[in-house]
Amino acid sequence: MIKVYEIHRYLNDQFQYVVARTHKYTEEKVHQDVKRMNEMLSADLRESGVRYVFAIEDMSASNKKPSPKYLNQQNRNPWAR
Repeated sequence: MIKVYEIHRYLNDQFQYVVARTHKYTEEKVHQDVKRMNEMLSADLRESGVRYVFAIEDMSASNKKPSPKYLNQQNRNPWAR
């Protein structure tokens, strides 16, 4: 079973995009990173509802790759050019 750990960015309860994705680091390390990222948010961002969330994806369960359209929706970064 291959586990991939992800950090998701949310605005209130709405998913925005995947910030980071890894299988190289431990679950504990990624949890610490999420905690640190949330602590680093300015008070204004926290009040507006921005937060980072830890997620696990089990890669062994899915043999199919998601369509490129789905990937673009999930990984859309509003600040990317």
